[in-house]
Amino acid sequence: MARRLVIAILAAGLPLAACKLVKNEPPQVASAAGSVATSFDNPAFDPEKTVEEIWQPKLLPYLKAKAGPFAEVRQAVRANPDEAGKRFGYRAVDGMPWTVAATIDGKITAADTGTRAATIEVDADGDGSADLTVQIGPVFKGTSLRDSIDFISFDSFANQIEYAKFGKALNAHIYDATLGALPRDKLVGRKVTLLAAFTLDDPKAKPLVTPAELSLEAAP
Repeated sequence: MARRLVIAILAAGLPLAACKLVKNEPPQVASAAGSVATSFDNPAFDPEKTVEEIWQPKLLPYLKAKAGPFAEVRQAVRANPDEAGKRFGYRAVDGMPWTVAATIDGKITAADTGTRAATIEVDADGDGSADLTVQIGPVFKGTSLRDSIDFISFDSFANQIEYAKFGKALNAHIYDATLGALPRDKLVGRKVTLLAAFTLDDPKAKPLVTPAELSLEAAP
């Protein structure tokens, strides 16, 4: 019985002896052949610099050329989202939602500034009810500014992480340049003018827009 027990123990140990333990190597070592991309964090990529270089000379002129008055854009979207997208917007891939640009003149009816994802509600047609929600940050949902332009695409970047950082940098730029200085406790009731972009995730829903420009009426 004892001999059988010893044999059983030795047999159980065989797989362990036959196995080779391999030390985990850093990703860059494992890909020394260069056939697999292992690190998506490129320290040389500067999304803020990229945004700074295109904002005034390219992005704003592009959006101004694409944008229509909000009432016109909204009517076109409700009638035919694809035709509205072709006229006022852009999408990188067929089947994806369009992102459109609009100019907006309206009055702020409400402000939700108790959160980092702050927003204002804007009445654009004078009926007293909000027609759109404007993101004023510093946290923004989505990447409408990035997705509205046709002169920079995913293929312009090394990978998805750089593309995502570029989208966040666009949002951060308008916050740092304009939105961060808004008097958040004195917004309701004031007139506002915007150049903005919004994605047609649901063409029937109230738009959630991200400004590229925003000017606020002086306080009375």
